[in-house]
Amino acid sequence: MPDTVIRKYLIRLDAGLHVRTALTIAKLAEKFKSRLFIGKDGEEIAFDSPLGLLTLGISKGDEISVRINGPDSLELARAFDKLVDDNFGE
Repeated sequence: MPDTVIRKYLIRLDAGLHVRTALTIAKLAEKFKSRLFIGKDGEEIAFDSPLGLLTLGISKGDEISVRINGPDSLELARAFDKLVDDNFGE
């Protein structure tokens, strides 16, 4: 059974999560073997492509959940923490 890490984050970006941030997340996720899932308001998407994230309509002030499954899930979670702390590089 793969390791699972679940985290919650508050989105601080004025524009919410948009195309550029989705591409930034995609670049991060492709460095790891684990699968990334992002959710909002009970709806969750497998982060297989940046466009899927846009369907969640994540705005400033929204809380998102992130679930990571796989052998390097903790490493990906730590990298995602840093990405959020850095405001997705914006």
